[in-house]
Amino acid sequence: MKKVILSICTILFVALYSCDERDDLRSDIDNLKERVANLEASIEQMNTDINNYQQMVAGVILVMGYNQDELGNYTVELSNGETVNIYSGKADMNDMPLFSINASGNWAYTINGVTTELLFNNQPVNAIPETGAVGITPKMKVDANGFWLISLDNGSTWSKLGNNQIADGTQATSSASSVFSNVVVNEATGEITFTIRADNSEVTIPIYGQDFYLNIQFEGAATFGLKQIQEFIVQQANVETAVIENQTWGIKLEETKLTVTAPSTNPRGEAYEDVIYIKIFSKEGYCRVVKLPVKLLNSQIDANATTAWTEFLSGDAENVLLDFSYAGYMRGETAPPNVETLVAQGYKVYDVTDPKYGAVPNDNKSDREAFLKVLADIAGTTYNKEDDNGTIRFLKEHAKAIIYFPEGRFILQDESSKNKTIDMTMGDIVLKGAGRDRTIIEMTAANNSASESQMWNAPVMMEFKHYSTLSYITDINMDASIGSKTVSVTSTSGLKANDWICLTMANTDDDVINAELAPYKYTDINVNNGGVLDIKKNGVQIYEYHQIEKISGSSVTFKEPIMHAINKEWGWKINKYPHYENVGVEDLTFKGDAVEQFVHHKNSIHDGGFKPIDFVRLTNSWIRRVNFESVSEAMSITNSANCSAYDIKIGGKRGHSAIRSQASSRIFIGKVIENSDGYTLNKGEGDGTLGTYQTNVGQYHACGVSKQSMGAVIWNVRWGDDSCFESHATQPRATLIDCCSGGFMHWRQGGDSAQMPNHMENLTIWNFNATKVQTDADIDTGGNFSWWDTKGYWWKFMPPIVVGFHGASLNFNEDQMKRLENNRSTVEPYSLYEAQLRHRLGYVPGWLNALK
Repeated sequence: MKKVILSICTILFVALYSCDERDDLRSDIDNLKERVANLEASIEQMNTDINNYQQMVAGVILVMGYNQDELGNYTVELSNGETVNIYSGKADMNDMPLFSINASGNWAYTINGVTTELLFNNQPVNAIPETGAVGITPKMKVDANGFWLISLDNGSTWSKLGNNQIADGTQATSSASSVFSNVVVNEATGEITFTIRADNSEVTIPIYGQDFYLNIQFEGAATFGLKQIQEFIVQQANVETAVIENQTWGIKLEETKLTVTAPSTNPRGEAYEDVIYIKIFSKEGYCRVVKLPVKLLNSQIDANATTAWTEFLSGDAENVLLDFSYAGYMRGETAPPNVETLVAQGYKVYDVTDPKYGAVPNDNKSDREAFLKVLADIAGTTYNKEDDNGTIRFLKEHAKAIIYFPEGRFILQDESSKNKTIDMTMGDIVLKGAGRDRTIIEMTAANNSASESQMWNAPVMMEFKHYSTLSYITDINMDASIGSKTVSVTSTSGLKANDWICLTMANTDDDVINAELAPYKYTDINVNNGGVLDIKKNGVQIYEYHQIEKISGSSVTFKEPIMHAINKEWGWKINKYPHYENVGVEDLTFKGDAVEQFVHHKNSIHDGGFKPIDFVRLTNSWIRRVNFESVSEAMSITNSANCSAYDIKIGGKRGHSAIRSQASSRIFIGKVIENSDGYTLNKGEGDGTLGTYQTNVGQYHACGVSKQSMGAVIWNVRWGDDSCFESHATQPRATLIDCCSGGFMHWRQGGDSAQMPNHMENLTIWNFNATKVQTDADIDTGGNFSWWDTKGYWWKFMPPIVVGFHGASLNFNEDQMKRLENNRSTVEPYSLYEAQLRHRLGYVPGWLNALK
């Protein structure tokens, strides 16, 4: 029995031992597979780097561009269309063969610190092409058994490297496999020096790509619905030809734009991301690869659109939306021209630091006189210092000038020049800096209002302004519905295509006033201290600016739809509209010195001491890529039409207000970040309202509207947590607050009780993301946010349209609203302005894509 048991145990032991051997073998095989898999990506980079390194040493390759990330890693574009990555820090070599080219021009490799010259048939392998010969390029891979293999004939045949070198891929990293260990950029000489990891040798090559590029103005991945068309602004230089490496997307590259059409079907059946590759070639044959990341949805854009949008598209009788897509420079159809284009059109550049003018940056002295000398030169006059004793004006209707402030700090207002506005009565002029973080135009002293009872009326430092006012031309003699483009007039004398006009109406009749205020009446508005209600005293007032497209008989057709219905009995008129056009401000920072503890309506320094710039009576003008730091008010765009203010930051110390459309038509204010710091403010005015210091409170009044503004779009603006959009009364109408975020509360809108309501009809708030909400127990019954305070003086809105309100939760008094849709959740389309612009044009224009 013992023998039997022993035999059984022996058999079991042998069987168990055999199973362990198989497990170890299987583990070894799995580990080998894992090592080989880990090495695949690193080997691919190694082979690419070897090839690029050889071309660098041979002098047949140049640098096209480079960038450095926050970790110090470099990505360098080469003229063959390839890129190389150089990682900062010391890399674990992991038994990787590191290739170098020795002093004899032959290939060598280093493993574990030992360098061996590469041989073929016992002869060195030449890396550098000689006359009539071509250098050999090694190529590496790992075989199924984990040994390094090398090919010297582009992969046709393979042999083991050296003495059966084993590839350790357990910790393979991109940095370890790279031929390059470091890179140094010398911008002064226009060269880049690469350090070779194997032997610390260096190779230096020129940077060519500064003058050869194709830049697509877009960040992130562009999202497309099926069949959707989008435009992208491009900037290019010395591009001879371009090759689109794509079979499914429609691509059209022109001088200043790239048009992309999405496929009509999605082959994957679900949303996926892809990359469109564009190879560009210079006349010398150098190549760069430009990438546009895209995301393709599995449906057409806005397939799950909200009710308000579908009603707008179909023209449904229940539709509550106006068409806001005509807002902005050139009605949103294109971007303002860049400086290079303007110079090609004959614009002259005036550098304020030219000795002829004498501005000196960073010297803590006033540069005002130098600036005035530039303006005098543009205007064709002589600057006289004695004339600078108040508001000083310079006149030139078609200046065709670019005033350039190079890098540095320039003081245009100090104690000696306070309360002296610089008026540029000019068109076709651009004020340009070297970059928003490089050029600073500063006010070091505050302006004061001439009357402390109007503390918000302190002078502005500078303004572009046309001084002439409206003059009567003809009457409207037929009704016209809201959204129509054609009106009938008593006479077309004095009118022609492309003229700008102002459509006006002022009527003090009680019935007209109450019709405008329905469902309320003017008697529902109480004025503080027994004052006179403005809408009763001056009547319903509408100023709507338009450009004429054509005239046929007694019909005048505008390029934009009217945003208020016309009743011929109410006294509508067409007026001549004097203005300037093509005024731009870009690439600089305006800096003030706002008070540390801003208090609303404390005095004129708090309310308006530091106001750097305004636009008055301008069309098709712009301000972009500009910062405002510690200002009382960033800017007002007044009595103007189709101007754009975008890509703007307002920071520093908290001030009174941001950017507003004031009695203007179709102003676009977009991608503004308001993150000024300061003290929160409670309800009311004066020192007693001061709260606690916080970051990101924003300006007291965020971006918004004032007076008879019409058709303004406030798009993708992010204001502070203790702020809210401005709606400063005196009859603004038809405003779109589109995909904005920030605080949402009472008492930040502004407006005297005599100027109520804060806003007339068609305030539209679309996909607002509330970071903080605040109600007022005195007017918000049951905690529901009210729009018309029936008891107080300063809070009255005509019934608004609110769609897609989300973020911090808020209940609304729906009885005081025209439409409340999808409260607490976003809707499609996410941006109403973008969707309406896409619907009208058939595509999303490049300038808007560049801001997303």
